[in-house]
Amino acid sequence: MSLIMAGYLALDGAHRPDDPFLWPDVAVAAFLAIRSALPARHAPTALLFAFGWAGGVLTVSVFSYVVRGEFAWPNLGLVLIAVAMAALLARHVTRDPTRGRRQASSAGSEARSVGAGG
Repeated sequence: MSLIMAGYLALDGAHRPDDPFLWPDVAVAAFLAIRSALPARHAPTALLFAFGWAGGVLTVSVFSYVVRGEFAWPNLGLVLIAVAMAALLARHVTRDPTRGRRQASSAGSEARSVGAGG
């Protein structure tokens, strides 16, 4: 998504100083690019912020077309991708890292107790 935003800014003439989306779009491209380069420990939380920011900026962009009587399908596609990625990252960030280990260790305990009793 960062490359899409950077390409759009470079090729579509959107880098005009009077474009109200210039700096928010630059921020989307920069946030996603920089945060994706972070170490694995910090990247999911940072990317959650970046995709949330992207979803907000792109949603405003979609509705800026709607009020003019137009519709920007590509922008809506990017909104859906940003929101989906933010949701997946939120799930990843809030997941209990010991959840799988507890189940595995309790299953191993049960197997040992069954084997010892039989």
